[in-house]
Amino acid sequence: MGQTFRQMGWEDREVKVKRDDLLSVLRKNREQHIKDYTTACAGYRAAALKKIDEIFSDLKSKINGLKEGQTIEIVGLQFGLAVPKTHEKAYDQIIRMMEMSVDEEIVLTCSQFGCFVMDDWDWKEQWAASNSVYVGAHR
Repeated sequence: MGQTFRQMGWEDREVKVKRDDLLSVLRKNREQHIKDYTTACAGYRAAALKKIDEIFSDLKSKINGLKEGQTIEIVGLQFGLAVPKTHEKAYDQIIRMMEMSVDEEIVLTCSQFGCFVMDDWDWKEQWAASNSVYVGAHR
């Protein structure tokens, strides 16, 4: 939400939106989230396979060195890749809440509007940054 909204006194501001319009935006945001997550997963798999091949090659080299009588320091395996995460359930919950609402108009706070309409959740920045590592990896 940022300092600007606090300075403007808008952090507690509310807006009334049409439930059907909100559902449409939520479904679109959910669809994009799933698409981004799927892309990140494909990139993760490609990066993981590459990393496993590197680790396997290094281990084969160490095994051969040990068999040849070398004393080789073996340290813990470092995979170093974070598995992509999905926040699909957050979308599912708010979508279901709106589907079950008897109200045709929904009142949203500034922060709710940021999450539900602008797709700016508290986890979004970190999630996007961690997934960006994998987005181009599967191409």
